[in-house]
This record gives sequence, C-alpha cells and structure tokens, in this order.
Amino acid sequence: MYRHFFFVLLVLCLFSNTASAETPLTKQEYLSYMTAAAENGWKSLPEGREKWRKSIDPTYVFGYNPPWDDPYLAALSANLYEMTSEKKYLERVKSLLLYYGRYRDAYPKDYVKSRPEFAATGIPALPNIFTFGKYVHAYRILRSRGSLTPAERDTIERNIAGSADYMIGFQEWGPMNRAILRAEAVGYAAKVLTDHPRRNTWEMYSRILGDDSWNRWEIEDATGYNAVWLYSLMTYASDIREDESLYRTPVMHYYFDYILTLLCPAGIVPDFGDADWRGGWERFLPFLEKGGSIYKDPRYRWGAATLYRRNLDLRPEKASVFLGVVLSDACRWADFSIGAEAPASRSQEVLEDVVGKKVVFRNGWAPSSTYMLYNYRDIGDGGWLPREYLRTSIPVEEEKMHHGHSDENSISLLMKEGSILLHDGGYRDFMPSGPYGAYRADYYHNRIVVRDGKIALGQKAGEYRYASPNHAAVPGQSALDFFRNSGAYRDVETRNIDFQITGHADMARTRLIDEHLGYESDRTVVYLKDIDWFVVVDAVRFTKPGYLTMGSFWHTRQILDSGPGWYDTAYDSLRQFDVRGGQRLLICFPQRQQMTETVENQRRYYQDEKTICQLIGRHGYRNDIQTFVTVLIPHAKDVDPRTLHDRVKMVGVDRPEQASALSIDAGEARYLIGIKLDLEQELIRDWRRPMYVYDSGKTTYGDFETDGHFLVTAERKDSIWYSVSGATRILHRGSVVHEQPPTLSNLNFDGSPDLPGVSKLRRWEASMKK
Repeated sequence: MYRHFFFVLLVLCLFSNTASAETPLTKQEYLSYMTAAAENGWKSLPEGREKWRKSIDPTYVFGYNPPWDDPYLAALSANLYEMTSEKKYLERVKSLLLYYGRYRDAYPKDYVKSRPEFAATGIPALPNIFTFGKYVHAYRILRSRGSLTPAERDTIERNIAGSADYMIGFQEWGPMNRAILRAEAVGYAAKVLTDHPRRNTWEMYSRILGDDSWNRWEIEDATGYNAVWLYSLMTYASDIREDESLYRTPVMHYYFDYILTLLCPAGIVPDFGDADWRGGWERFLPFLEKGGSIYKDPRYRWGAATLYRRNLDLRPEKASVFLGVVLSDACRWADFSIGAEAPASRSQEVLEDVVGKKVVFRNGWAPSSTYMLYNYRDIGDGGWLPREYLRTSIPVEEEKMHHGHSDENSISLLMKEGSILLHDGGYRDFMPSGPYGAYRADYYHNRIVVRDGKIALGQKAGEYRYASPNHAAVPGQSALDFFRNSGAYRDVETRNIDFQITGHADMARTRLIDEHLGYESDRTVVYLKDIDWFVVVDAVRFTKPGYLTMGSFWHTRQILDSGPGWYDTAYDSLRQFDVRGGQRLLICFPQRQQMTETVENQRRYYQDEKTICQLIGRHGYRNDIQTFVTVLIPHAKDVDPRTLHDRVKMVGVDRPEQASALSIDAGEARYLIGIKLDLEQELIRDWRRPMYVYDSGKTTYGDFETDGHFLVTAERKDSIWYSVSGATRILHRGSVVHEQPPTLSNLNFDGSPDLPGVSKLRRWEASMKK
C-alpha cells in the first residue's frame, strides 16, 4: 500500500508540473502527499528524537521546547485515519500522544526552578501554542475511534490539563495570532476534557480570547502572521466552537478576498511586515479551500491550487509532516465539487483605504505577469486597547503594533516575467530586532525617509560648497549613518488621496502625515500599462519651518551598470532562494537639481544588499515642497539600459512649486505625465463655492494646460489620448479640448447673490486627432 501511494504521488508530481492552477486540486492529490508525509515522519521519528536530545538548550529564550513534529504527525495521522480508516494511523496517534510527555525527562532535574511560570503547574507537556491544538485534535479522534486503558487516558489527559493551566498563566490577547492560538489550544482542551473540574474555566478563558478575533479586524500587518491568525481562527470556529457562521460575516468575507487579491505571480502572498519570502504560504491553502467551500467560489479554489502547484515539492522523500497536517485540514475543508477559475481583476485597491491600505498593480494572474504591491498601511484607529497592551507589556519597540513595519508608502514587491525586481526588507536577524531595528525600520524599505536636521554632505572634487584649496574633496556624512537609529517605530498617519484605472495608465496617490517631524509626503505611483514602466513622484511638504533631510530609498542585490542619475539593478538571491531571472530593473532619477545620490552597502534580508538613495538636506518654510521623481523600468537583460534612460525627460512647467511633469518616449507612443503637487494651493476663497477658479489652479505641462490634479497622455503618429482628473478645463496648444459649463451653487456663506462657478470633473478621458 505504501509503495502504491508513492507511485501515485510520483505520477501527481509529474502531472503537477504540467497542470495549471485552473485545474482544481483533487482529494487524491491531497491524500498522496499526506500519506508520504506521514510515512516520512514516522520513519524518521527515532532519529529525530535522538537529534533533539543532543540539541537541548535549557537557556532557550522561550523555555521548554519539545519537538514540534510529534503533535503535527499525530494530528496528520488522525486525519488520515478519518479519511482512510487504516488502523495503523490510529495506533501511531496513540503512541505519539503517550510518549510526548516523556520529553520533559531529558531536561535537567532542577530545570523546573529556572522559570517562574513553572512554579505553579510544573513543566507543561505542551508549552507550544502552535502545536497544543494539534495534540488535542489528535486525541479527540483517538478517544472516539480507538481503545485506551484508563492509565493511557490519564497520561494523555494530564498532559492536556496541566498544559491548559500553564497556558492561562501567560497573557496575550487581542485580534492577533498568538491570542487566537491560545484560544484554540485551551478551547480544545475544554471541548475534549468535558469532565475535568477546570473545564469551565478553560472554556471561559478560550471564549474571552476568541471573542477578540470573532468578526474583528486583525491588528497585525504582516503576511506570516496573517496566515497564522486565519488558520488558527478557522480551527477555532470549525472544530472547537463548531460555528461556521463566522465565515459569512462581512469581516471574514473581506479576508478571503484580501488574501486572494494579494497573490503574486510567484504563487504566494508577498512578504510584508514580519514575514519572509515564501514563508507561511501553506496556511493560506486551507483558508482558501474553506472560502471555496463556503462561498462556492471557484476563484478561491484557483488560489489554493496556485499555492499548491507553485510551492509544493512533490517528491515523496521531501514530503514534510508540517505541510502534511496543513494539507490534511485543507482536504477536510475543501469542496471538491467546485472548479477552479482565475480572477479577472487587474490593478486594484486591496481592498480599501481603511483596513487593507494596499494597492496591487498587475496586468494579469499568470506566472509571467507584471505585479507591484504598494503598501501604505499605518497603525490605524482600530484595536487601540490590545495594541496598547502589547506596547506596554512585551518588548516590541521597533514594531508597528503588532508585527508591522515602518513601511508606509513603500513598494513591497515588483515582479515581471518571473523576475524579482524590488523586494521587502525581511523579518529580523535577532530578537526582538536586529541592529538598527533590522529589518523593520523605514530605511530598509523602498520609500521616502525623512529625518530632522540637515545632513553634512561634504564636497566632491571641483565643487564649491566649501572654499577648500583648489576646491578639493571634503568628506561628508554617510547617508545610512545619518538616517539610521535604533529603529524604534514612530506613529504616522496615512490616507488614500486617489486611485484610478484609466485606458493606458493606473494611478495611486497616498499621503503620509508625520506631525512630529512636521511634514506630509504624497507618493504618486503611475503604472504605464502599455510598456510596463512605473513612474513614482514623491512630494514632501513642510508643515512647519525647519531643516529636514529627505531621501528616496531603493534597495537591490546587484548594481550591474550605472551613470549620472541611473542604476541598472538585479536580484540574484533572497537568502537561500536563487531568484535570478531574465529581467533587470533600471532605476532612473530624471530630476537631479540640488540632489545627491549615494550607494551604500547594507545588511538587509539576511544578506548583503545595495541601498541607492537620492537625497537632499534643506531648510523649508511652511508649505514648501520638495519633490523626488523616480522611473522604474523593467527590461530584458540584453537591453542596454542607456537606451532606456535617454527616453525619460523632465518637462518644464510654469508653476514648478505646484506641479511636476515628465515625458517618456516609448517609440510608437510618447507619454506625458503631469501631477499637481499641492492640492490645496488652488483654493483661494471661502465665502462662496467652488473655492477655486481655473486660473488659480492652471498649470502648463508641455503642449497641455489644465487645472487638473493628474494628467496622463499617450501621443501617437496621428492621435493623442488623454486622461485628466480634478479638472475644469484642459487645453492643447492653446485650444480647449474640453471644459465644464458653469453652474450655480447657491447659499453663499456671506449672504451675497450667487454667481456662476465651474465644478471639477472626477476624470475625463478622450482621444483627438492631431
């Protein structure tokens, strides 16, 4: 039988290499992997136990740490018994559960005195919040299906009971992963040990913790912990409360779409916050299978199939116990009558501007598609009490309560043709964080970073900043040394300003507000869909007078070539993953006046990387604006980057303090992008509406004039397409191509008679002949 399953798995492995995600996962695919994982785990058990004994560390920061695989293997075997009725799995469950408490005997006799939490309950057999629930789940099936002597039941139930009492002693609560894991563990103990004298206490405690997550927004902005929270919450709802009404609440339906929408061409949810590349993908698989089952939605089953087929090593000898038990839950919760269908959406908000606060730019859902994840989430207003409890009870200084990074207005991932072109900073080197807050601080992310004061830049040879002999070079400060600190998180606020999908370009504009340092920073990302280029315009506005140093940070592994204002970059690795591909990323800074550019080495994502920074230190008066313009150009590795850099030009504007513009020559089309920097400057009166007139907001962008907030055009041989938003009028070479008629607003605040006024368009798109 075992050889048969390995043969089936080998066939499925070959099948999986050719099957697309549109082919839904079958029960046999799940069972074959689960069976191989169970056999591998059982076969390696003696060796694993001996290896564990040799690696015991009584000083381990989290205390007693028995092997994780035993409870996972027990739960996997129990689920396999339920699906196959093979008695050997039940016998293995019994053996694993009875043995598990004996791991404590390997520790020194006086170890119980080393930690105060052991004083009341002794060393718990099940100290791990991740594995506790799996142990109890396995026992629940064993007790209902197998035969146990009174002594055997007593051994297992004492393991569970003593550990439940221990678990209550450590207080973690709120809608976050560690709290729902505790609710799952203690709640499962109460559900199984129904006659225990402390059963009601456990049930009470579990429900209190579980209620914090029931139909609530999670307080964690981190891929890895999103996965843990959702997976544990499903077990809590389906196996412990046995109340699946949770899945039909608006909050949970939101999370099903949220996770699906974030899937990237690599077949994972990209890492943001405390997370690593390809870390935690497996827990999203049962989550999406449950979504397909609840909503009868083939998109969720497509997502599950994508995770399975893009990430799972199906070689029988590589099947792991942990993946096996997670897949067994996916199999339990799947509805195999539902097909699989790829989503049809392209660029979109994920999913709104209150909770998710993310934008995905994409041109499809294939492995070769272009994809960018843009994250502007701040801490937000929700979950204040549990966030504040965490801040005041555990060492989480560098985190955005909880597990989040200083990644507001940052680009977390950029991919094209399977190549990783920009990537997030990583989780941490050490606990609670590595040096300089690694990797949570703002200078580890692809974003604008601002510091109080003015950097000492020194002087290059031939410059006139200092009257040195013959204008010789003068050493300055390292940019990273100036920007770096402990990494302690400082609260900022973010908000969505605009998101648009137009015929040729998608656009997102978000704002970061830092009241402490006294600035607001608007980042506008424009995705030119025809050519897969991205334009990023950052406008930093002083909200109080003073000195600020501002830097546009971009990170990469390799700089393959460079010149004034441009850097051709590539990623070859993400830690242990070889991610070399056929695409490169050209990072261009077309606006360079008074700017300084630096390239410095920085330890980032557990490896040596390059940090590219365009920066300026200056004084600003209230409402002064400093702009940064960056063009991100993915290109094939055999294309000379110089030929691409030369296609980008800044375009003169008649009000540079109010607007910025650039053009891109793409051969068959020439694109013009114009962005209003300060959306309030055109507001000139209060007593009547509108507060603006055309002349107060008009700006000339090359051949175009408009008072719009955002302009993008595509000029071809015989036609010009344009899209303008927030405008009352648009002109081309002095001729009006569209304008809104005047209307009466009525009810002026000063009681004067109404006069005609022109209101602004949300957006206007049209084409015209040249």
